[in-house]
Amino acid sequence: MLPYKTIIAIDRASGVPLYLQICNEFIKEISAGTIASGLKLPGSRKLSELLEVNRRTIISAYEELEAQGWLEVKPNQGAFVSSKIPITHGRPLAGGVLYDHKEQSVFDLNDKLDFLEHYRPPDAAKPELVIDAGYPDVRLAPLRALTRHMNGIINGKRSVKLLDYSDNFNGDPVLREEVVNYLAETRSINVSVDNIMITRGSLMAFFNIFQVLLKRDDRVIVGDVSFRVANDIIRIAGGNLVKVPMDEDGIDVNAIEEACEEGPVRAVFIMPHHHNPTTVSLCAERRMKLLMLAEKYRFAIIEDDYDYDFHYNSSPVLPMASSDRSGSVIYVGSLSKTVAPGLRTGFIVAPTNFVKELSRLSRFIDCHGNMAQERAIAMLFEEGEIRRHMKKALKAYRVRRDLFCKLLKEKLGELVSFKVPDGGLAVWTTFHDSINLDQLRETTLKKGLLISKSVFSDAEGNRLNAIRMGFASLNEKETERAMDILKESVDKLLCQ
Repeated sequence: MLPYKTIIAIDRASGVPLYLQICNEFIKEISAGTIASGLKLPGSRKLSELLEVNRRTIISAYEELEAQGWLEVKPNQGAFVSSKIPITHGRPLAGGVLYDHKEQSVFDLNDKLDFLEHYRPPDAAKPELVIDAGYPDVRLAPLRALTRHMNGIINGKRSVKLLDYSDNFNGDPVLREEVVNYLAETRSINVSVDNIMITRGSLMAFFNIFQVLLKRDDRVIVGDVSFRVANDIIRIAGGNLVKVPMDEDGIDVNAIEEACEEGPVRAVFIMPHHHNPTTVSLCAERRMKLLMLAEKYRFAIIEDDYDYDFHYNSSPVLPMASSDRSGSVIYVGSLSKTVAPGLRTGFIVAPTNFVKELSRLSRFIDCHGNMAQERAIAMLFEEGEIRRHMKKALKAYRVRRDLFCKLLKEKLGELVSFKVPDGGLAVWTTFHDSINLDQLRETTLKKGLLISKSVFSDAEGNRLNAIRMGFASLNEKETERAMDILKESVDKLLCQ
C-alpha cells in the first residue's frame, strides 16, 4: 500500500475544509502519476484511520472525486482511480517527502534574453550596514502622512472608485495634475495632464517607452559607461546600442552628431543630472546642441532625471525638457529615488500623441495601476508634504555626502580617486588596481558591511575597477562604522 499518510498532506490550521484538502491532494498525486490509473484506493474506514480524520470526511472526499471523474466506485469492490485517466510516469518519493517545485520545464526556452544576467538571490544574511548604489533613506520618508492618507482612502467613500477597474490608463488624474504643478514650479516644465503618464517607477517607464518607440535594430545612443539596466531594456525592445564617450562634462555631443551622420538614430538615452554611474552632469552648451541635433535628425531624447531634487552646491541646470520646443524630449522622473524605492511611483512627460501610444500599451501591462496609493501621494503633494520632505532630505544628504567623502579620503587616501559630487546620492569611486573589488566585498561582508555588487565596463568591454558608493541611506554613525570596516578590509587585502 502507498504511504498515504505521507502523500496526502493535511493542514488543520487551513480554512479549506479537510475533505476538500484530501480531494485536492488526491487529484494532484493522480495527475503526477504517484497514484496510478486503475489503482484501488483504501476503504473509507482504513484511510480515515491513516489520516486521523473522521470517516465521513473521507466519504465526502471520495464523493467529490467521483463527481469530478477522478474515481470510479464499483459495487461490492470499492473505489478505484478512473481507468480513463491517462497513464503518466510515476515520480519517486524522496525521503518520504514530495515537492511540487519543478527545476526544468518540459518546453524549450528561446534565446532572446540570453544576453541578460540571471537573477541573483540576495545574500541570505543581509547585514545592517550597506553601501548601496545610491538609494534614499526610507527612514526620512513621510510614511506617517502617507499611511494616514491611505487609511482615509481605503476606509472612506473614495475606496470603491479607486479600488475598482478604471479607464485611467495614464494614472490617477489628481496625481497627474499635482505632477504638472510640481514640474512647473520646480523645473519650468510647462505641460498639461495630457502630457503625463504615471508609472510604477522609472524602469516601467523606460520599458514602455522603448517598446513603443523602437523597431527591430533601431540605433539608440548611450554613454560608453552607462546605466546597465536601461541598456538591457533597450536591447529587450530590439534596439541596437551605439556607445559614445563620456567625460567630465557629460556625454560627447560631437560624437552623437558623427553617429547621426553615419546613419539614422532613433533615440539618445541620457541622464543630464548626476549620470548613473559616473555622477557627472551634462553642461549647458552640450544640452542646447543636443536639442538642436534632435530636431535636425528627428530622434527622441530620453531624459532620465531620477534625482533632480538633490543638488547641493548650486541650483541645478533646468532639465532639457524645459527647453524643448520641437517635441523631441521624453522626460522621466521618479519618487522611488527621491522618497522611497518601495513606492514604485514614476512619471513620463512626453508629447500628447506619444502618451496616447503609451496608454495603448499600458492597458496590457498595468491596466489600473495603484490608484489608491497614487491618490494618497497626490494628497502629500497637495498639503506640501513632498516639498517639506525634499527640503529635509536635501539638508541631511548634503551632510552625509560631505562626511562620506571626507572619511573616504582620510581612510583610503591614494588608494581611491573620486570627485565630490555636486548632487545625487552616490560617489563614483575608482579603486587602485591593487584592490580587487570582488575580494573587497567578500572581506567587508564578513565584517558586517555589504557593498554594492554593480559591475561596470567601458566601451571595449573592459571591467572598470570602480563602483558607485551610495551615501544617502547611511546616517553619520553608520557612515563612520562603514568607513572603519572598509579601511580594515583594504588593509587586510594589501597585507595578503
